[in-house]
Amino acid sequence: MKLKKLSYTLFALSSTVSLTMMLEPSSAMAASSLHKMQKSEIVLNGKVFSNQYKFVGGSPTTTYMPVYYVQHLINSALEITSTNDVWNGTTHTWSLTVTDKTPKIISKGNGAAITLNGTTIENAPIITDVDPSSGKETTFMPIWYVQQLLNQLLNLSSGTDKWNGGAATPTWTITTKATDNTESQSDMATQMWSVLNASSWDVNSHPSPSAVGVTPSSTDPVTAGDIATWLADWAAQAKGYNDHPYNDDSDVSYQPWSLKYEASQDAYTWAKINGLYQGTSVTNANSSITTSESAAVISNLKWWINGYKNLSGGWTQLHLPFYSNYENWQNVASGAFSQSQYDENMTDTTTYYDELEVKQSGSNVLVKLPNAQKSNVVWQVVDGTYTWGYSHGTSGAGFYGGDTLTVPTNGPGIGIRIASLNFDAQGAVIDYVGQEQNIDFSKPFSVENGQYPKSRE
Repeated sequence: MKLKKLSYTLFALSSTVSLTMMLEPSSAMAASSLHKMQKSEIVLNGKVFSNQYKFVGGSPTTTYMPVYYVQHLINSALEITSTNDVWNGTTHTWSLTVTDKTPKIISKGNGAAITLNGTTIENAPIITDVDPSSGKETTFMPIWYVQQLLNQLLNLSSGTDKWNGGAATPTWTITTKATDNTESQSDMATQMWSVLNASSWDVNSHPSPSAVGVTPSSTDPVTAGDIATWLADWAAQAKGYNDHPYNDDSDVSYQPWSLKYEASQDAYTWAKINGLYQGTSVTNANSSITTSESAAVISNLKWWINGYKNLSGGWTQLHLPFYSNYENWQNVASGAFSQSQYDENMTDTTTYYDELEVKQSGSNVLVKLPNAQKSNVVWQVVDGTYTWGYSHGTSGAGFYGGDTLTVPTNGPGIGIRIASLNFDAQGAVIDYVGQEQNIDFSKPFSVENGQYPKSRE
């Protein structure tokens, strides 16, 4: 893209040390700005991303805009996180780490260094002024240099990265994908709650988005992190189970769902482990979800919430039930495992269980067990009278899977256990009730968490 040198736009980099904090103003206060401020607009993929102040000044005269408010724009456009986007206010160096990108030098000179994957690709002048939005002193940088950076990383052309300083509201427009191809927050929330409200198994209430603090925008694109956070907020109010001792209803206690008891305490990582983004191009929490990808996310959400999905040939792929894992987490509370060990165990348990496939075959059910040997994870399948696989308390490798078992369904149902030999055979015990030789895989019971099927009580 060719731009006239005197017409480039400037925007702010913060003077703080971290570019998560790169755009955060310093603590220094000023009575007023040194330049005349005017509102401007940033548009990303056809939607207003933010409205910020800009001013015209410097020598040669140029337009400035505070970068504190466009940090999320940069991270969203590049689909990177703040840990890969760091500003050092002492050395005046802006460092970006973007995988699979080879640095190409744009220009060298005086000013703050902009580095990509450790290589300085250009130097930019910096200026300090007060941002009216915060009332704090902030460091500014020419947007022209950032345009060159984005153009290199995203292969943008003059038609997809434009600054219109002569408009009534000066506007910077960036288009990284088809403008009608990004799902909005409100559309995604509507689709999600349609699934959540339709679910009844082990759902104790159906809170609305606003009831769990979700206020989706009708213009902002939805990200993978948004979806995961909303789901966790919903589950904290909607999910849980009545925990009571086997064959004893005298000591029933409700155990609500909490991210604290999951395979990760980070909502995005937890959702990724549970397969919510399978079939999408999502790489991190900041990844925007396209319209076509939203369909894949909703399909994965149904699989997770329902505990199963139908495959071709009569096979059904199971999912580790969406329960509160309070009882499992007591291993951390008691000091038996560290939180990181617990997370590793839960990650292995979830990952392998979600690869499990079953199929009704006459009076039997075929159970196709994934091979979990590389993680030292074993399986056990019980039909009420006979047990296949690992037996707790025995020595040896156990049954790692990689085979299809034929299990009779003439009993009360089947139980499937997955356990890690790295962590004292801890894992998951899931029961499915059988009726007239048919197993109901839509109602899984989390036995290790104290939730037993009524037929066994």
